[in-house]
Amino acid sequence: GGFLPKEDIFEVMKSILASQRDHGNRDVRANARMKYLVHTLGIDNFRSLVESYFGKKIQPWRETAEWKYNDWMGWWEQGDGKLFYGQHVENGRVKDEGDFRLKTALRVLVDRYNLSMIMSPTQSIIFRDIDPKDKDGIDAVLREHGIKPIEEVDPLNRLSMACPALPLCGLAQTEAERLMPSYLERVRALLDKMNVGEEEVLIRMTGCPNGCARPYMAELAFVGDGPKSYQVWLGGSPVLTRTAFPYMAKMKVDDLETTLEPLLAMYIEKRQQFEAFGDFCHRVGAEALEQYANAYTLGSVKA
Repeated sequence: GGFLPKEDIFEVMKSILASQRDHGNRDVRANARMKYLVHTLGIDNFRSLVESYFGKKIQPWRETAEWKYNDWMGWWEQGDGKLFYGQHVENGRVKDEGDFRLKTALRVLVDRYNLSMIMSPTQSIIFRDIDPKDKDGIDAVLREHGIKPIEEVDPLNRLSMACPALPLCGLAQTEAERLMPSYLERVRALLDKMNVGEEEVLIRMTGCPNGCARPYMAELAFVGDGPKSYQVWLGGSPVLTRTAFPYMAKMKVDDLETTLEPLLAMYIEKRQQFEAFGDFCHRVGAEALEQYANAYTLGSVKA
C-alpha cells in the first residue's frame, strides 16, 4: 500500500496499468490478471516497478478515515444544480424479458433526454447531468418499462454481484449469473425464517476461482470450483475494506440452507450490537464457526 496526493492519482493509475501491460502474463489467460503479477514480484518489488513508470516514490501508507460504502443507486444531487440517477442492474445484465424491459428503457431515456451513462463498479448504470425538471419523466419511463424504484429492490439483490460464468465464459466451472437469483431467494427465505430478515448481507458468486465478481471481498461468497460445487468464503467487510477467508472447500449447490443456517444461528446468539454478518465472521474466525456448525441442530435457533 501507499499514499498519494489527489493530483497524482491518475498518473499512478496509468503507471499501474503500464506495469501490468508490460510485465503481466499476456500469453496464458488463466494467469493474466494483475494479482498474479503482484504475487510473483511481491508487493515491494511491484511498488518499485510502478514507481519506475511514475517517476517518483509513492509515500508510505497512512491511516484513512472510516469508510462508508455507497452504491449511489436512486436519485442524488450532483452538486452543480443537476441530478444523477443510479439504476440497479442485476448482475449487470441489460435485457428485455417479459414485462421487465430495461434494454428498451435505456434506449428511450438516451433518445428522449440525451443522457450520458456511466458503468458503476457494481455492474449497474449511473445517468448523469440530469435536468431536475426531467426527473418525473425519467421515473415514468422506468415504471412504464417494468423497472422497480430502488426502494423496492431487495437489499440482498442490490448488494450482490455475480460473474457471467456459464455459458459465456470458457473458464467457468459452474453457474453464477444464472444461479444467483435463485440463491438470493433461498437466502432471503432463510433470513426470514430465522427472524433476521432486516439484515443486509453482501453476497457474491463466481463460476470459477479467478474471482471476476470480486467474491473475496464479500461478507458471504460462493466461488465455483466444479460442477454444481462452490467454495464458501466468509468475513469480508460490508464496506469492502477487508478480504474474506475460506470457510468450506466444497459445498454442493443443494446444501445452501444446511450450510448457512448454523452460521446465521451463531450470528444471532453471539453478535455484538449493530455488528454486520461479515464483521462477526471475521471477529470469531473460521475455527469457531466450524465448531459451532458441527454441534448445531437444524431449526434450533431463531432471533
